[in-house]
Amino acid sequence: MLGCRGTLVRAGGRQLIRALGGGTRTPESSRPIGETGGAAGRDKTTEMVEPVTSFISPGQAKANTRMYPTLEKLGLLKRDHIRMKDLGRVEQVLTSIVAEGYSKLQVIADFDRTLTRVWYNGKKCETCYGIMDNSPVMPDFYREEANQLLARYYPIELDPHMTEAEKIPHMMEWYKNIHALILKCHVNKSSLKGMVSDSNIRLRDGTEELFGALHRAGVPVLVLSAGMGDVLVEVLQHFNVYTDNVKVVANFFKYNKEGVIEGFQGDAIHMFNKNENAIHSSDYFQRLEGRANVILMGDSLGDIKMAVGVPNPVNVLKIGFLNDKIEERLESFMNNFDLVLIDDQTMDVARTVLDQLK
Repeated sequence: MLGCRGTLVRAGGRQLIRALGGGTRTPESSRPIGETGGAAGRDKTTEMVEPVTSFISPGQAKANTRMYPTLEKLGLLKRDHIRMKDLGRVEQVLTSIVAEGYSKLQVIADFDRTLTRVWYNGKKCETCYGIMDNSPVMPDFYREEANQLLARYYPIELDPHMTEAEKIPHMMEWYKNIHALILKCHVNKSSLKGMVSDSNIRLRDGTEELFGALHRAGVPVLVLSAGMGDVLVEVLQHFNVYTDNVKVVANFFKYNKEGVIEGFQGDAIHMFNKNENAIHSSDYFQRLEGRANVILMGDSLGDIKMAVGVPNPVNVLKIGFLNDKIEERLESFMNNFDLVLIDDQTMDVARTVLDQLK
């Protein structure tokens, strides 16, 4: 998630991507962290957004509302930016989740580009790594070397002719190199809060309300990210959504006695290995007993595996945020996610579902 100046956006496992065209058609988010963010005088991710309407077919075929009453009640059949391949499956899963209520539910979500906005006012919003990249605390060599890593590894990540197994060693090497680069910068823990405050990262519209509802209902929320856990937690705290029902699994720093980053805790988490198996030995896992219904949210095909490790899952609703390269990725998203939300900068769909639960 190396987000930065229009060249680096996210590091590793779809985390390091070039700024790609998309469209911002949603209302502006409230509570900005910073209007421009990043280093003073540096123009970052200022490219204007191309509209995506030309990529989107006129809307899905009309469904028989008697066959899909829950989808009709939730208004999911009438929104042009929502795609579903198997209406019958989505109807069944949603009906069960709504009927069984909050007590059977858990939520699993990716962070960058899933809980956070992609665009705002025609500009790319930052990710966890992007927050560091645009900070004046970070030296210039960090950006230069990170760009070199991007040019080397990103084409491998997107190569349609390589299998996941073939890509994993390269992704691990990418993470190893980017983590080593961060260590060379001698970043102090005390500077992270300021980096976040100076950034332009934003939660998707309605995320605060969504997390508030989940907290009041006591629903466990697992945030699985291949990004930097320390920065991620700072963002959640900034927006007052890091509550006691939220568990974060990500790449967390290790610090020396002076508070300077000296390494990372545990094995690297990348887009192909992040799943609920990572929390089986934690206290959080005990909270999940009896919660066999899952709402999973992500923005990459790797995210569909986040529910792997859920004990005895019954109903798993996979919501995919398709943020860019819409025309070429829509089919694969529809083949893997139950609901595909095209260029949606909100949490409206998830909130609509939760509004029906008791």
